[in-house]
Amino acid sequence: MTRREFLCYAAWGTALAAAGCTPSQLPVPPASPTHTSQSVVPTIVPTLVNLAATPDTSATIKPIIRYVPGSTIKLEQLLGEEDKEWHQPTLSQTFARYGVQGTDLGYSFEHQGRAYFLFGDTIGRLDYALDTIATTDALDPEQGVRLDFLTVGKDYLTIQPPSISMGGFETPIGGISLGGQMYVAVRTNHSADWSTDRSVLTKFTLPSTFQPLRTIAQSPAGRFLTMSLHAEPGPIAGLPPGGPFVFIWGTAAYRQSDAYLSIVPTANFETGTGTRYFAGMNEVSTPLWSENESDAQPIVKNGTMGDLSVTWCKDLGLWLMTYDSREPAPRGILFSYSPTPWGPWSDPQIVFNEVRDGALGKFIHDPHVKPDDGLAGPVIGEGQANPAAVQGGAYAPYVVERWTKVQGNELNLYYCLSTWNPYVVVLIKSRLKVEKS
Repeated sequence: MTRREFLCYAAWGTALAAAGCTPSQLPVPPASPTHTSQSVVPTIVPTLVNLAATPDTSATIKPIIRYVPGSTIKLEQLLGEEDKEWHQPTLSQTFARYGVQGTDLGYSFEHQGRAYFLFGDTIGRLDYALDTIATTDALDPEQGVRLDFLTVGKDYLTIQPPSISMGGFETPIGGISLGGQMYVAVRTNHSADWSTDRSVLTKFTLPSTFQPLRTIAQSPAGRFLTMSLHAEPGPIAGLPPGGPFVFIWGTAAYRQSDAYLSIVPTANFETGTGTRYFAGMNEVSTPLWSENESDAQPIVKNGTMGDLSVTWCKDLGLWLMTYDSREPAPRGILFSYSPTPWGPWSDPQIVFNEVRDGALGKFIHDPHVKPDDGLAGPVIGEGQANPAAVQGGAYAPYVVERWTKVQGNELNLYYCLSTWNPYVVVLIKSRLKVEKS
């Protein structure tokens, strides 16, 4: 999409009310065709709701956001005892305090003034396949972030909903707080070919109760097996009746997918009644909504998506998306933005690339260049026998909404990033210049 086209779309972008600005798997080779176009081809089927209202033209034209070359830096290693790059104690001291040696992911959401982080298969005192939750009240990531893991007795809390399998590759995939109640979505029933995986919504009640509520999506046709959730921050033109809504951006088979969007009335979030799926745009650029998941159309085409993160930035009136991408699409952590939850999304920009940004051999282990770089381990799975032989890599760029704000003419983007070897999560900062359109 050209800059001119994007500005034309943005001119009628939604008038959004004020709100806060706010993976855990080995690389899987793409198995589906890769798409590079960001545009969505309108598709109309009989079950669609066609909102014929004229698009909102009162919203001001949104700014242009450009990545500042060379600005991406690692702020700190969030897990473990020692920062593998700097050989300094981590602020969180997760092994001494909780017995947590390593983990990945780090999807975050807000609940009652704290940020909660959902972590994947965890190496620690307990079974390595179990998943964990930590929290923090840190408001300024530049001053350091201390994570406090939730515990049950002397052990760290693990995410184990009754009758839900939570073994290897079965992880939390999203969380949200609504009306003072926390919800955690998990992926379960994993199979190597992704033919049986499904996503399940659970109700999480402190200190340790997970109540399964409903299946969100089911393989092989499910398009919301990994997801990002966000409550509607204010009235948005183009949505069907029945709101306010919870937005769910999702991907299908891991690292073989485009991005999709569904909406659920907040009042019916537990049951899923009234769920609609974005099914393209009509002839006057108004979104179409379907009751059928099979009608869902991509909002971003990439073909290699696995983990994605979508947050709302009040300062800009824009939705921000980060996701990991790999060949044959651009390799690295990609960033896009949009005035509406469905798009049009800006052309992706690479905000992190492990080679370009010098991460290999610095805080990500690279056995092919320097096997004795001191970064190897901890690792998970079969690589535990010889950590030095395991190739590290960056994935799961989960933006922390409470920290992502505009300062001057720059957007500071803070996100958790998993590095596989060492099997930890680091906090990354990327700067983007905000230009008037």
